[in-house]
Amino acid sequence: MRFEKWIRDWKTALAENFFLRSLCLLLALGLILNASFFKKRERIIIVPPELSKQFWVEQNRVSPEYLEQMGVFFAIMGGNLSPSNAAYNVKFLSNYIPPDVYSDVKMELSSQAHYIAKNNITQAFFPAAAKVIDGENRVLIEGNTVRNIGTTRISQEKMVFNVKFRVKDFKLLVEEFFIDYPEREKKKEESTEKKAERKELRQKGLKTEGGTSQ
Repeated sequence: MRFEKWIRDWKTALAENFFLRSLCLLLALGLILNASFFKKRERIIIVPPELSKQFWVEQNRVSPEYLEQMGVFFAIMGGNLSPSNAAYNVKFLSNYIPPDVYSDVKMELSSQAHYIAKNNITQAFFPAAAKVIDGENRVLIEGNTVRNIGTTRISQEKMVFNVKFRVKDFKLLVEEFFIDYPEREKKKEESTEKKAERKELRQKGLKTEGGTSQ
């Protein structure tokens, strides 16, 4: 009887041992498959600083909605400057600049911050529209900016932030960050056209005088 009981216990132990080994093997295979195949499709659901929508981020790709909201966030950081916060905002934005373009992008940010601090200007940026450029990870944020020295307003104009992002290992980096001033460009074009018209009129006048003298 004892021998038969010992045989039954031994067979039960063998079965349990086989089951546990099989389970460990399946778990190991599951981990390997997850690391090698499913990691590429991993997606993280996050929200940007402005908690208005839900977005997704993959390893090297993000949703257009996330780009838009982050573009607006960076534009606000770069557009709202004063002598007291200019250096901090530049330092904060610099944390998102990749090493290969660090000097160029930071120079753009630092030059504007230096101008603000040197002239004791307070600048406020009010975003009005944002556009994501498909396939480029680029966002254009248009709005109005107001500059004051003390309580005196010195300027008000349209400003467009051009922000190009780079997505790497689930992290959003700022590859380009510069500002356009549409009204300045328009005035410059109009001035160039007027100069061309004046030059053309002068040339016509000279030709007319030359023809009369003959």
